[in-house]
Amino acid sequence: MKSWKQYLNAWSRHHRSGGFGIHSPFAYQFVRNVWRQRLPYYAYQGIHQLHGTIKESTTRRQRREMDLIGEREAKLLFRVTNFFNPCSILQVGAATGVESVTMLAVNSQSSLYLYEPQLEQNPLAVRILQSQLDRVECYNDVNVAVGDLLNDDEAPLMALVNRPVEENLLKRLLDAQCVLVLRNLNREKEMSRLFEACCHHMPMGQTYTNNKIAILNPNPKLQREDFLLWL
Repeated sequence: MKSWKQYLNAWSRHHRSGGFGIHSPFAYQFVRNVWRQRLPYYAYQGIHQLHGTIKESTTRRQRREMDLIGEREAKLLFRVTNFFNPCSILQVGAATGVESVTMLAVNSQSSLYLYEPQLEQNPLAVRILQSQLDRVECYNDVNVAVGDLLNDDEAPLMALVNRPVEENLLKRLLDAQCVLVLRNLNREKEMSRLFEACCHHMPMGQTYTNNKIAILNPNPKLQREDFLLWL
């Protein structure tokens, strides 16, 4: 049913992704210059090479099991990180490590709080993260990771959530005006549910999604709006 609904609203999503019908100046600029930006960035070549290296040595099933982020989605993640330029980033779930390297490529002074209790069982992520380990703090307890992020005096903050966590943790991050990026909405029902819960929790701010990845900006200066887009 969900895929059928996506088919029906495909034209609307594509039209909106060009900025048409968006009245908020902030949202218009974000959609045009971040979500749908087509100009190349300096980090794109590295993302392409890293993504290609992993694809060459794995099968499609393996890539799905290891949660390899798509190249287009990885580039979007870089653009979002570049736009908000967070000093501190929380990541829930190491996946393949591509997301971590992508986000850390934006600012050489940024740091990453990585919640992954089984990181030693993920040799691919460990290998990819090797060059960035001096900027990565690993956690076995997500509550501690969130607490350390929110105790960081340097704003802005950003969090990437690859897999489900407690709903209250996400609400806590939103209340602290932390930008949230939620992945795998189409693969895990719980991630989709968490996104909907976060949308209902936000009194102000904007969300952007293509039903696969979602960006939530809880900025209290922005009118409350949700945008269903095409990537």
